[in-house]
Amino acid sequence: MITQLKKLAPETVEMFLVTHDAQSLGIHEKLAAYILQLDAAMKLHKEHHSITECAKQLQLKYPNLSIHTCKSRIYDSINYLNDTCTVSESAWYLYYADMYMNLFKVTIEAQDFKEARLNLQHALDCRVKASSGAVDPDRTRFKHQIVSPDITNERMRIEHKGLLESYREALTIVKNVDANDVELKRLIDEVKAEFNVIDTEHEEV
Repeated sequence: MITQLKKLAPETVEMFLVTHDAQSLGIHEKLAAYILQLDAAMKLHKEHHSITECAKQLQLKYPNLSIHTCKSRIYDSINYLNDTCTVSESAWYLYYADMYMNLFKVTIEAQDFKEARLNLQHALDCRVKASSGAVDPDRTRFKHQIVSPDITNERMRIEHKGLLESYREALTIVKNVDANDVELKRLIDEVKAEFNVIDTEHEEV
């Protein structure tokens, strides 16, 4: 079932672990139960490094699972967590932020305030990095496109002429305006901005 899990986007899995609403996220009921079991296995593995002990604890939480199945869930959780092809960068930062917070609690109890402060700072750094990667800048960056010169633009009342022809006609009109160089440049810049057309080198294929 781990194959089906890896097909889900990491963000979808993370959202399900927060909401537990499988239906709205389009996750099958059996796969949803499997994800919750892996999540429990991962948390128990942080406390119990022995696979056998971890499996016993997992079976207490899920009595319907055999020890063999519990061990499989633990191995699957380790494989899924360490598969960098399916786990997002933000998920790794959040994972280490939790680890630093655990260390913070230990150092506070030990009254090692210097080390506690460092762990708290590391946890903050990880969470900030996780949040900064929430929106990929490439997704919002403008992508240059090549369009047909015959495209029309109703808003500019270009219904019968192509965009490129109308752009050239507008430039011709502006260049014939009786105005100083500064005003001409302003008008030409407005035309370029309105049509969003630029000249570029190209090669016939």
